[in-house]
Amino acid sequence: MHKFVENEEISLPYEEEVNGYTIFIEVNPDHWRGGFVWSVCIDGAELDSGMEFKTVTARLQAYNMLSSVVF
Repeated sequence: MHKFVENEEISLPYEEEVNGYTIFIEVNPDHWRGGFVWSVCIDGAELDSGMEFKTVTARLQAYNMLSSVVF
């Protein structure tokens, strides 16, 4: 698993493969609400998703979801 660095900025849309799972992070299409949406997928099926107001938090939530499934 990747070491998470809290101040690390990512360019969007973001896609990363971790142990066969894919993490996606992009700008929330709901411009009224704002923020960023994240999702964790495997073989094209979405396992979990969420919305955060910071990219760093979105990435952390995706990693937390993966750690509960993978490890």
